Amino acid sequence: MQGQRQELIQQQRLTLSPQLVQSIKLMAMPFADLRERIIDEVEKNPALEVVSDPFETAMPRPPREHYTVRQGVAQGGGDEESDGHKDFIEGVLQRDATLQDYLLSQLGELSLNPAVSDLASLIIQNLDRDGFHQVPPQELPGGHDPVLLQAALETVRSLDPEGCATTDFRESLVVQAKLLRRLAPAGKKDELLETVITILEKYFSALEKGRPDALVKALARIGKPAPQLDVETAGDVFDLIRTLDPFPGRSHASDMHSYVVPDVIVNRTEDGYSVVINEEEIPVLGLSPFFMDLEGLETDKAARDFARESVKEARWFLSTLERRNLTILKLARALIVFQGDFFAHGPSHLAPLRMKDVAEEVGLHEATISRAANGKYLQCEWGLFELRYFFSNQVGSLHASASRSSSTQSSKDNPYSAGRFSKQGVKEIVREIVESSSENLSDQKIADQLALRGIHIARRTVAKYRNELTIKSSFER
Repeated sequence: MQGQRQELIQQQRLTLSPQLVQSIKLMAMPFADLRERIIDEVEKNPALEVVSDPFETAMPRPPREHYTVRQGVAQGGGDEESDGHKDFIEGVLQRDATLQDYLLSQLGELSLNPAVSDLASLIIQNLDRDGFHQVPPQELPGGHDPVLLQAALETVRSLDPEGCATTDFRESLVVQAKLLRRLAPAGKKDELLETVITILEKYFSALEKGRPDALVKALARIGKPAPQLDVETAGDVFDLIRTLDPFPGRSHASDMHSYVVPDVIVNRTEDGYSVVINEEEIPVLGLSPFFMDLEGLETDKAARDFARESVKEARWFLSTLERRNLTILKLARALIVFQGDFFAHGPSHLAPLRMKDVAEEVGLHEATISRAANGKYLQCEWGLFELRYFFSNQVGSLHASASRSSSTQSSKDNPYSAGRFSKQGVKEIVREIVESSSENLSDQKIADQLALRGIHIARRTVAKYRNELTIKSSFER
């Protein structure tokens, strides 16, 4: 039997203090959660006090010499201004409709046979978050009648989002494709759409590898009557299928509160840009004068130690909040430098940017920049953007293909040919091309227009970006 013995082993380990853990958590915390975290800390630590809170009774701002974190704005002006602020908050903070609420509201606007309407209502209430049946619809009251059931199912499936009231994602894709067929002009049969429907209904397994060449080979192995395709047509099949949503209910499945508030606000000024932390909805905190006095009194030692420790933790919490705000400010200012064209001209001019570059610029660790950007929002004249939006990879550049260089405009005439292009920037240019065109441009024609601007990407990449922008295909448009 092997004996046991004690050994002394020297190891290097990084131990995170509770204060450091708290600092990391506060840095990563989105604005919507920060207020709750502050209130929890105030309730836990009696040395902290709320000097003013926009959500509560109006209070004057503390004098400058008072130790506070200036995060909030005092709501002066009496009850009228306070009520107005609360009305605004109630307007911003609203409950999203559930999938069932959304579908039932549409169902109520239709003129239907009462029996069909009643069964359709039961079908809607039987859906899960993906839009699929929880129990077979045949088991619902009235579901035993095949004619009535089919009418109710067709009604629900045609509501927005299309393709709900199905058994699984495969059936949902088939239903959505058939609904597209209904939109085709009378007497016109779209061969590509018919091919897609046939493959989804009868040869779904041929799609499993997700590649056009694999689809061509799989259908060839099956042979007739399966459709026989070339690689280009198979690519078009995948492009059309990608416009369908396999889980249509998810876009309306949330019943949580929607409350997106900017953490930082950028305004254009005569001298450039001003960057400020949003101070409208976070309480202004200060140290309790009572505990600060108690800390220095010659009283009971236990009470004095408790007061001293509470004040120490309160100061740490206040300084952590200040560091959080300072880091977000540094990040926002760096973004203005790196993404100057975006702030001057709009989203289509977003440049590629790495977090590593920003971290080096502001003198912070890349992980700190990542935490500061996660879940934080910036408001500017172009809209509300998550800070992570400004970090994007580079895509097709002006010199991506020497053979196509003759088709590009000169940099003097082309505002987009000055340098690199980010994925988000190219997506916005795709949106501009589609919205400004008087015709329904195909993905290939969009790719050609991008090439004229010095952006060389494949047609399938255009289709991918278009789907991410929720822009319908030229067939649907």
